[in-house]
Amino acid sequence: MAAISATALALALAGLVSATGAQATPQAGANSQASRAAEVVQRATGTADIARSVPGTGGATAQISRPGGNVVVTAPATANGSAAVTAANGSTVTLALAGTNGAAGITTAEGTTVYPGAARGTDLAVQATSDGGARALVTLKDSNASTEQRFDLGLPANARLVPADGGYDIVQNGGSGAAFSMGHIDAPWAKDAAGKSLHTAYRLEGNTLVQSIDTDKNTAYPVVADPKWTWGWVTGTVYFDKNETGHVAADSAFLAAVFVAAPPPFNVYGVLNAANISRVAWNAQNDNQCVEVKIPLFTAYEYSGGYCN
Repeated sequence: MAAISATALALALAGLVSATGAQATPQAGANSQASRAAEVVQRATGTADIARSVPGTGGATAQISRPGGNVVVTAPATANGSAAVTAANGSTVTLALAGTNGAAGITTAEGTTVYPGAARGTDLAVQATSDGGARALVTLKDSNASTEQRFDLGLPANARLVPADGGYDIVQNGGSGAAFSMGHIDAPWAKDAAGKSLHTAYRLEGNTLVQSIDTDKNTAYPVVADPKWTWGWVTGTVYFDKNETGHVAADSAFLAAVFVAAPPPFNVYGVLNAANISRVAWNAQNDNQCVEVKIPLFTAYEYSGGYCN
């Protein structure tokens, strides 16, 4: 970030600081647009769970302590960049709103980075959250804004998405064959200016997450919609495909070997619950399904679809 200047001081006095430090002296209207954009977003999300972000030349970053080590959330310097969540091991999940321009990010004192006018009728914002995740918030300012938003995803090697609870688990293959849910894309939400929840849903097209938002003549603008994702630690589910389910059903020692490779404390709990999980896997195999294990209670269930192939 550039040295403190009169411009930076003016932004700070307005309750904002530039995420890039590279802008020329902004027009007063630009400050007003950023302030309005931030106010709309923070009214929808609240500010209690926003992690403090520090502006820099590469964007605004926040470090959040998690059991597996620090997670770093980065809001890009401009709207056509990618927001990123980076785990302690250096692996990263990124998300970028397609079709945006190069609007510069401005970070509020609360930690929301806003990109006013990022696309037609649309503002963009990024928030780091205290649970080690990130929110990419799209504000539809009027009926000219697209009700279908497309987010380009960047996933680590050997990672894939599995539908779960209206969103997606981000799973990564473990060394012994199971797929550990190392992150999650929450079910989407959307609210209009009156606080009314609007129907919204995801679909996946290759590596593009598409969010559709239902609006009508009674919708009060602006509308705020929110994809949120986490990455970097075992978050909720361990998936076994049909072949692996067969191994688990036949030999609980195989399952114990899988969990030995898991991050602590899940390795210990997995080994202790191996026998019960093996029994559920036996039933799943007979039903032509697969077994999944929900963390932290290590309860086993049968499932189909997704990773079950």
